[in-house]
Amino acid sequence: MKESFTNVTDSSRSPSLSLRLAPKVTINKLSEYKYQLYLFKENNVFLESVFSLLGNSGASITKSAINNYSISLDFCAHSVKPLSYYQEHGLIDYHLAISMMHSLYKQQSVLEKYNCGFYCLDMDDIIVIDSSIFICINPSLIKDIRDKHFTFYSPFSRASKHGFFSPEIMALNFIPASIHLNCFYYSLGALAVYCLFGKKLDTASVSDLLKPIAQTKLYWMLLKSLTIDCERRTLIYF
Repeated sequence: MKESFTNVTDSSRSPSLSLRLAPKVTINKLSEYKYQLYLFKENNVFLESVFSLLGNSGASITKSAINNYSISLDFCAHSVKPLSYYQEHGLIDYHLAISMMHSLYKQQSVLEKYNCGFYCLDMDDIIVIDSSIFICINPSLIKDIRDKHFTFYSPFSRASKHGFFSPEIMALNFIPASIHLNCFYYSLGALAVYCLFGKKLDTASVSDLLKPIAQTKLYWMLLKSLTIDCERRTLIYF
């Protein structure tokens, strides 16, 4: 039986790096160059996706001595900042946008090996390490994948100010519903456009926004990721 789909507003989330970045996740600075990503509930697949991007930063995984559910990942870095800081200060340029798309694509690829993945992205859930590594640290955005589709059985929020959802997810009116896993590519492309130009795609056309980078590598990457036909979406060059 299908149920009517309504948005659920989540007011508990904060873009602040100093405390909680996402549900059940915190970032702690242990010393000048040492940081800790702490999960209040163990999620090995999510942690592996993060670890895959931190392989050259002395990362190590430690289970909490307090209980059997918490787990932390320690790593070394010169700086850890929220992506919102980079966007607000106009620090995302052409090359950094490509690095961002590469990092998040790599994280998604690790998740997909375990038949799951991000169905959307939110700028407030992404950290930037040493101005080069981008990581989504919100495991609640991960859903199981079956036959190349995510299945939604309950309502979820689409009201986040900095959330990026594919058109097919925004058009959902009933649950349960299945959405092709390529919805992630649209979210990734829309996030990159927003970081570069400060505009969401629901208020401007793709072709107009991309004119400043027309015919470049990034231009074609974004066009392929933002096509309306979800099954034809892809991320070329990676």
